[in-house]
Amino acid sequence: MEKLSISKEQYSDLVNLCHGVFNPLNKFVNKREFISIIKKKKFNNFYFTFPIYFGIRKNEYKELKNIKILDLYFKGNFVAKINIKNFFKIDHKFFGNKIYGKKFYNHPYYKKFKRDNFIFLDFSFLKISKKNCSPKYFTSPKNFKNFFKRKNKIKILAGFHTRNVPHTGHEWIHNSILKNYGALLIQPLIGQYKSGEYKEKIIIKSNLEALKMYNTNKAFFTPFFSYPRYAGPLEAALHAIVRRNYGCTHFWVGRDHAGFKNFFKIYASQNFCKKNQKKLKIKIIAQKEPRYCYGCEKISNKCISKNCMKSKKEKISGTKVRKYIILNKKVPEFLLNPIFAKKLNKTSLIK
Repeated sequence: MEKLSISKEQYSDLVNLCHGVFNPLNKFVNKREFISIIKKKKFNNFYFTFPIYFGIRKNEYKELKNIKILDLYFKGNFVAKINIKNFFKIDHKFFGNKIYGKKFYNHPYYKKFKRDNFIFLDFSFLKISKKNCSPKYFTSPKNFKNFFKRKNKIKILAGFHTRNVPHTGHEWIHNSILKNYGALLIQPLIGQYKSGEYKEKIIIKSNLEALKMYNTNKAFFTPFFSYPRYAGPLEAALHAIVRRNYGCTHFWVGRDHAGFKNFFKIYASQNFCKKNQKKLKIKIIAQKEPRYCYGCEKISNKCISKNCMKSKKEKISGTKVRKYIILNKKVPEFLLNPIFAKKLNKTSLIK
């Protein structure tokens, strides 16, 4: 029996497909579906913006090209038995241009995509290990919605995506959602991270602390077990689809949601999701980013006082916070709540 050890990215995609996180997509795409999603943003007759594919490297293909039945393993544990229907290729440049734009060849995830996906598999599942496909911290949409239904007086739920310890800008957004939309789902992405970013245990613990800090029965938490694709608007729309599947009626899209450096214009993700919210079947909350105003000494996304109109406004970001931590410097309180700051140090970050 042939075996293949899969990556954490492939494993998380498999888990999400099996548990309905990417509905209506419930399997890895075949070639027709891949091209349809890339060109038309459609999976069958459903709106879908990013293909969930299963690719392998050239050396793996040489070993598997004549295999039909294959066992998939993750970290030494059996996760699924599959029947390979066929192998297919997708032009890497076609993918890169459609997803990341004209300068795709400089995008790090494109380079990774090209390196890791010599060829793609179209397969069906013969067996799935329920035990090994339910990782720590994971909650399926079905289980979360069943839990949420018991809070039957709550009819509006707004999702918030993050991959950071909550900084003061996040706190402002959380409180804005609770004030204007009724209920909040904090759903941090946990999975693949690069050096210098927070460990997933730190992300989970700090966001749970934020939940307690708000002291309300209308704030909820469950992680999104996945990884950053840095695909800007198309990935932001995928995040909206995921939150819809978790029962959210609204979704907050950030300033440069799922972006990377200057590959996408500021607010491009907001504009794209807002334009397509009917297709996404979830209402998009698209607001200007909150900043710290030195004039009124508070965080807001708009200053009402005329005295503050010309005052300096400082951007709040996780990158800034992490720089202070790396340098062993005290993080200013306008960037990070002392409750979180006193518990963070270099060991909170991935080496």
